[in-house]
Amino acid sequence: MKTTVLEPETWKRVIEFEIPAEEFGAAVDAKLNEYRRKAHLPGFRQGKVPIAVIRQRFGDAAKADVVEDTVKNSYKAACEEHGIEPVTGATMTDMKELADGEPMRFTIETEVDPPVEIKGYDKLKIKVKPKKLKDSDVDENFDHFIERFAEFKDVERTSKKGDSVRVEYRSVTIDGEERPDLKNHNPGYPIEIGAEGGIKEFDKGLTGVSAGDEVEINVKFPKDYADPAAAGKTGVFAVTVLSVQEKKLPEINEEFLKKFGEFNTVDALKAEMRRSMEEEETVKAKREAHNEAVETLINDNQFDVPPSKIEAFTNMMIEDYAQNQGRKEPVEPREELAECFHTAAVMALKRIRIIEYVADKEKIKATQEEVDREIELMAQRYGHGFDDLKQIFRKNGTTNRIRLEIRERKTLDFLIGENDNK
Repeated sequence: MKTTVLEPETWKRVIEFEIPAEEFGAAVDAKLNEYRRKAHLPGFRQGKVPIAVIRQRFGDAAKADVVEDTVKNSYKAACEEHGIEPVTGATMTDMKELADGEPMRFTIETEVDPPVEIKGYDKLKIKVKPKKLKDSDVDENFDHFIERFAEFKDVERTSKKGDSVRVEYRSVTIDGEERPDLKNHNPGYPIEIGAEGGIKEFDKGLTGVSAGDEVEINVKFPKDYADPAAAGKTGVFAVTVLSVQEKKLPEINEEFLKKFGEFNTVDALKAEMRRSMEEEETVKAKREAHNEAVETLINDNQFDVPPSKIEAFTNMMIEDYAQNQGRKEPVEPREELAECFHTAAVMALKRIRIIEYVADKEKIKATQEEVDREIELMAQRYGHGFDDLKQIFRKNGTTNRIRLEIRERKTLDFLIGENDNK
């Protein structure tokens, strides 16, 4: 067998095959002999049918079998010989017509992860810089916390800032196109007028309304809106107001404070909140440092990602998006969503390759003690025995996933100078 490997792209391998006529002919003869041993033809004993008769009756079938086996086996052998590790299925792009006495020629294309060399990963000067909390930050968090225990009471008056309004969509139109899928996707919670992060057009449209009113709200969604199907577009929501609710905050006394622990005063509860907030800020700052490190390496080290992997990852993101939206029907328009998620998919796949490269280079891996510690925490969280859960995880593959997650975490910490223990 003769093979030639072409690399038209860093991620593409084109393998040209040539199987000598003698080799192919011998394989066909061997296949015909298999047919001969098994054939039952009138007038002949099994295994005694003349080979000429077998060739006449089964020649085309035998040749087709040999072609299929040859393609499969030759592709496997060529990948091993040339160190090709496909990341997607093979595609036959050219099969020359078989002629007697001529070699069998065909071409197969596949995709691979191109080789990468990540430079500068050990010279990053990125540090974790958690936000320094002010008293006003703690006070604001305390106010949000108290609001979680507010009671809401229906009122027979028009709505104002601070009220919550329950609505039902009559119709939803995005960029002039009616969206029945969104019409049935009503808010599962009241909309608070003037709430942080709310849509200002909804605040304006729902101010001064009463139960039973029908309102039409025009919305211009920002380009970075969480729902890619609506980002940067104009929407028209025809809604019916079901109720207007007034918020009543709880009385903050000793009985209320005791619900959350041994807190006798508001200051004691705020002190615990500050400690928790500082931990959260540290985690957030560490995550931002991780992201900055990876983004720096992506920008400084250009490499390609196979299109098949981008497509598969994009499809996974679309399915996750659909599930998060609570949709069971196919997501539309899918092509538009795929375009929205494309860049994120490329960045995520490059992140994975960079982490793998650095972990391999620096021999970073999860220790058994670290894996056991993680399983112990999960056992406590779910009320399982450690040994029982460890056995379950070993059987269903969760242990390997835990190892990979720890390895990724340690590698990211290494990039920001917080992990010398490999």
